[in-house]
Amino acid sequence: MYKAVLTEREKDILALKLDGLIDKEVAKRLAISYSTVRTHINRARLKCGCESTLQLILQANDLLNIA
Repeated sequence: MYKAVLTEREKDILALKLDGLIDKEVAKRLAISYSTVRTHINRARLKCGCESTLQLILQANDLLNIA
């Protein structure tokens, strides 16, 4: 199975989303704009072949190699 290669920032954002933070909270925590968060999420979603952010979050454990 092909495993998407995410950037470190995409991984950081995905980990925070997995912790339950909403996009605005992620932006504040990482000191980036809300728009930048959305861009990273959308790029990660496309790389992983996910149709939605929810689908991306559901795959997060595998994508981040979390046991």
